[in-house]
Amino acid sequence: MVKIRPASIEDVEQILSCEIKIWESLHQFLPESFVNPNIEWLRRSETLDNYKRSLENKEIVFLIALENDKIIGLASGRVREDGVGTLGFLGVSPEHQRKGVGSNLLKEFLQEAKKRKAHKVWLFTAPTLHHAIRLYVKTGFIQEGYMRRHSFGLDLIFYSKFLS
Repeated sequence: MVKIRPASIEDVEQILSCEIKIWESLHQFLPESFVNPNIEWLRRSETLDNYKRSLENKEIVFLIALENDKIIGLASGRVREDGVGTLGFLGVSPEHQRKGVGSNLLKEFLQEAKKRKAHKVWLFTAPTLHHAIRLYVKTGFIQEGYMRRHSFGLDLIFYSKFLS
């Protein structure tokens, strides 16, 4: 059974491992020019400390999905004091995808954002990530914009959802 809980500093090494695995699985959907810099950043020695520091930031929402004490999915972002939340990353390890883990992580993230008084959550995703787009739209996100040749030259779609 999958359990979702807030991440702790003790989880960081396993979080990085899981996130690298997720990014590696994205080679089939995204250009190397976008995927590889993210993987390289995650493998840097200072990234471990950066993640630990971010978990101490009260604006950060970082949830993990566990199966048998192994991290299989992640949802991270922040909720600012102005009531706007950002979902920065949502991913599930390849062998656990299409089983509802991502949906549950997103649902928990939105509940936590609302609990922290967010009235809106936004995110961006690549137009080639069809499964992610279907999940966001099914959850009530609407497209607000399209950013051409944005991060690392990749087109990105901007979505948002009002929580109240």
